[in-house]
Amino acid sequence: MGPEAVTSSVTGAAPLLEVRGVSKQYGGNYALEPIDLTIRAGSVHGFLGKNGAGKSTLVSIIAGQTKQTSGQIFFEGVDISSKTYAERKEMGIHLLPQHAEVLPELSVAENLLLPDFKGAGRGLIRFSKVNEYATSVLERYRLPFAAEAMAGTLTLHDQRRLSIARTLKDGGKLVMLDEPTASLGKQERRELFDWIRELNAAGQSFVFISHYNSEIREICDECAVLRDGVLVADALDPRVTSSEEISRLVTGVAHEEFVRDRQTDLQPLLEVHEARAPGFRGVSLSIGAGEILGLVGLPGSGAKEFARALGGLNPLEAGTVRLRGETVDLHRVASARKAGVCYMTDDRIHEGLVADLSVMENLHLGNWPTKSGLVDAAQMGTFYERIHDRVVIRAWDPSQPVGELSGGNQQKVLLGSVLGFDPQVVVFDEPTIGVDVGAKEEIHSLMDELTRQGAAVVVLTYDADEMCRIVDRAVAFSDGAVVTELAGDELTPDRVLSSISTQKVSS
Repeated sequence: MGPEAVTSSVTGAAPLLEVRGVSKQYGGNYALEPIDLTIRAGSVHGFLGKNGAGKSTLVSIIAGQTKQTSGQIFFEGVDISSKTYAERKEMGIHLLPQHAEVLPELSVAENLLLPDFKGAGRGLIRFSKVNEYATSVLERYRLPFAAEAMAGTLTLHDQRRLSIARTLKDGGKLVMLDEPTASLGKQERRELFDWIRELNAAGQSFVFISHYNSEIREICDECAVLRDGVLVADALDPRVTSSEEISRLVTGVAHEEFVRDRQTDLQPLLEVHEARAPGFRGVSLSIGAGEILGLVGLPGSGAKEFARALGGLNPLEAGTVRLRGETVDLHRVASARKAGVCYMTDDRIHEGLVADLSVMENLHLGNWPTKSGLVDAAQMGTFYERIHDRVVIRAWDPSQPVGELSGGNQQKVLLGSVLGFDPQVVVFDEPTIGVDVGAKEEIHSLMDELTRQGAAVVVLTYDADEMCRIVDRAVAFSDGAVVTELAGDELTPDRVLSSISTQKVSS
C-alpha cells in the first residue's frame, strides 16, 4: 500500500460479511487468488480493478452463483459457503450482475417481478395487482415509464434502470451492484446514487463495482482494489486517498489520460447529403480522412440513429453517402462493411458477440477466411496473432468462450472483429462502456492509430469529458437534426453538456 493510501474510518463497524481464503481456479489458472475481505454493516464498499481483475468473479461467489475453489464465506457470523444462490438471497444477499437483462417480450411490470411471480390462488396471476405493485415501485424510484409498457420498447438506458430497480425493490441486507452505471447517463447516475444513499441511510449495506475513481469517491465509504485476481488493497478511504494512488493500485503503474492533438483542415473522406432514416432527417455533413468526429445527443435526438444508419443497421430512406467521391450503399450491414464502413455496437451482448463461441470465432463473425469453400484454420490463427498484437485480449487461449471474459475483454474482442474488415470509416457507439481505465486508453489510442493510417472515426459517447479529449470536432443532434457544430475552443465539456441540456427529442 502506497504512502497516500488511507484506511477508511468505518473499519470499526461490525462485520456483515467475511471472506476467508476464497479463491477460484479455471483449469490450472487462478481467476481469483485466495482473498480475505470484510464488508462492514452499514457501509458502501467499493470494488475497483481493471477488466479481468476478479471483481465480478468475487461478487458472483459471494452471491452463490459461482462455486469457489477454496475458502469460506460468513454472513452475519453464519458460514454460508455451502448455501445456494436462492438460500443466500433469502438471507438478504442480492446481486445485480454486470449484464443484468430484461426480457423484451414481457412488460415492465412482469420484468420487475421476475423471478418472483406468485400465483393468486390455483396458480393464477392477477395482472391488475401486478401492475398496481409495479407502478408503486416505478413511482418509488421515479422511473418515467408505464408498468404496462413492453420492456423491449425502452431505451438501453431505461432497461438498465429497470434492472437496477428490480434488484433494489426487495430490500436485502447486502446489495451488490456490478457496474450499475454502465449505459447510464449523468442524470441517471445521480438518481442511482440518491437511491443508494436513501437505502443505505435506512440500514442496507452495498458493494459497488465501478471503473471510475470519481464514482467510488462520491458514493463509497471504503474500497478494495483487485489486480490480476489479487486483492492489493482493502478498506481504503476513497475520499482522502488520492486518485493517483488509487490508479497506481488498480493498474500497477502511474496512469496518464490520452489526449488527442486535434486535427483541422482535412480532406473529406465520407460525405453525407440530406440523409433521412427513422429517427433523423436532412443530415448533411462531411468527415475528413484522419478525423475523429463526435456525435452529441440525448437518446431520441437522432445521434444514435444516425450512427446506426452509417453502419447499415438503420437503413437510409433518402439522401446520398459518398466515400472518396464514390456513392456507397449503406442499406445493410454487409454492404456497409463491403464499402468500408464498420459500426461497433454499444450492445456487445445482443448485437456484437456470441457468448458460447470462442474468442477466435467471435473475431471472425461475418468475416470467415475460407479456402476451397472451407474455413481456413491457418488464416484464422494468423489473423488472431495480428489482432492480438493490436488489441491485448486477456484470455486463457483463443478457444475460450467469449462469454467467460470480463466486459472489457469482450469489448476488445468486438473491436478486434471490426478491425478485421480493414475499414476506412469506423463508427464507435459508446465504445468504453463497462471498461477499465487501462482498456479505455487502449481504445482511444487505437482510434488515434486508425486516423494516422488515413481512416475516419465517428464516436458517440455520453461522457462529455471523454468526448472532448478524443475528438477533433463534434456535431450535436436535436429533434432528429444536426443543430450545432463544436470545434476548437468551443469544444469543451461545458459546451457539450449545454448542447445536450437544451435538446429536444423526436417522438
